[in-house]
Amino acid sequence: MFLTDDHLHTRFSFDGKAEPEEVCEQALKLGLSEIAITDHMDIYSNKPYGYILDCPAWYEKMQSLKEQYRGRLLVHTGIELGQPQINPGETKAFLEAYPVDFIIGSVHNIENDLDIYYCDYSQMDIQAFYAHYIQWLMELAKNYDYDVLGHVTYPSRYIFERTGNKPDMAVFYEEFCSLFKIVIEKGKGIEVNLSGLARNSGAPMPEADLLKLYRQCGGEIVTIGSDAHVARQAGTVSKAGQEMLKAAGFSYVTWFEKRIPHFEKLD
Repeated sequence: MFLTDDHLHTRFSFDGKAEPEEVCEQALKLGLSEIAITDHMDIYSNKPYGYILDCPAWYEKMQSLKEQYRGRLLVHTGIELGQPQINPGETKAFLEAYPVDFIIGSVHNIENDLDIYYCDYSQMDIQAFYAHYIQWLMELAKNYDYDVLGHVTYPSRYIFERTGNKPDMAVFYEEFCSLFKIVIEKGKGIEVNLSGLARNSGAPMPEADLLKLYRQCGGEIVTIGSDAHVARQAGTVSKAGQEMLKAAGFSYVTWFEKRIPHFEKLD
């Protein structure tokens, strides 16, 4: 079985605690064939891209890992590129300076650099907020560079944590269909983010019904990621992710090298 984990964070991320080598060793221990380390590059409206990441040190380390683990583990240099539309100039400068194998396009922050984590969900119209969040994803999907969209139901994590309620995704099927069609037409994909399973704290993003909807829309490119921020979580949900893909009607799992998708048949 060709096992992958293509959403991993290390100490180079502001919220990561793992040494890069620890992540690789954990992946080897669990029998993974391929990983992409995707540290954060969140874009801010009024800050240079280097504000959040020590880019020279990060890039040097990522390149050295490829050689260090050659023949034992495919290690790819990824990035989680957060809300590139907030500052297109800084986004472009970063991507030109640091070519990567794989880009997860995510939305963590919205207007005025407001982090979705800090929203007071008990005091808002959840349906209106979610529709607005999907519009941010659509803007990213239409106009910016990425390989897969990350955790496309990201607000659900915090809405459930803060209110105990799970938003009804069926309400947004039409919007998600529109989003998925944009992604598919551009030859891109989505990820199945299994951070909730890796941390024993919640559901996958997207949940099974939306993953099936993506497949029904014609989606083929899909990666699996634990979104691990500590080494012990890396790779722990790779097999579960493949089972989710099969249940949703997929025949392949995807990974990327030099921005080119590779497809591995699901066992």
